Amino acid sequence: METPIKANNESQFKYIYNIIRGQGEPYYLPDGSPIYNSMVYLTMPFDAMDIFEERYNSGEIPCRYRYEDYIKDSDLQATIKGLKLDPNAFWLLVMFLFDYAYSICLSGFTIKDSAQRRIEKLIKLSTDDEDSEMKLSISTSNGKLDIEDSHTISVLMKWIKQGYDRDEEAIKGYTVEETKDIFNPKEESISVLIWYFASLLKYFFEINPQFSGRAKKGDNVSLNKNLLISQLIYHTRLSTNKNFLADAESLKGFFKQYRGKNLSGKSSVYPTY
Repeated sequence: METPIKANNESQFKYIYNIIRGQGEPYYLPDGSPIYNSMVYLTMPFDAMDIFEERYNSGEIPCRYRYEDYIKDSDLQATIKGLKLDPNAFWLLVMFLFDYAYSICLSGFTIKDSAQRRIEKLIKLSTDDEDSEMKLSISTSNGKLDIEDSHTISVLMKWIKQGYDRDEEAIKGYTVEETKDIFNPKEESISVLIWYFASLLKYFFEINPQFSGRAKKGDNVSLNKNLLISQLIYHTRLSTNKNFLADAESLKGFFKQYRGKNLSGKSSVYPTY
């Protein structure tokens, strides 16, 4: 947009706040901070909006698509208005999701689990049912041991749980040695970035079914949401393949290829969990 944006401008940010809130009731942390049920995993959504405001106004978002090109594209605007979308709010949504997806896929990072977190994961695997199939493998410089006796594993897990409950405070945080490589860069492919950006936009339409329309007879305006998403992939230069402009077949291929994929990286820009 040609004028600076403000995070507290409800009209400008309405679609961004909508996708952040997602669906259902939020979960509240002990300090009162909300964790929303959404595909956008933000720990501090209001801080994230301040970050987006600053990055947008200072031209830091790594997208070559410009507002003037977006708003002058008569075919694209006909689709957007035909779906009953607010063009300016939708533009900011596209820019935010592009920046968010980019910061996870191309400049993201992973956080190494602390000793506490690893022990918690181990405890979660425990079960009181000794008839269930269990196997425990341990490998050290002295050799390797595989334990497949369920009773033995159950006893070991109980001891671990008892020790954790007794010494939880002592194992919180990271040791000095562990802090050397807590953060590790995590970069996905451009294909994954395309899929993730498209998936976020698709999610927005899924939780907002009111954005729809019916083309009039003889009208050449497309109201296909997948085609709109596909065209935005081209316009934002995530892909220079012009097939994305013509139809949504290429996009469907990305959805099929990465169906069920989970991203382990965290955003290098926005506070994510």
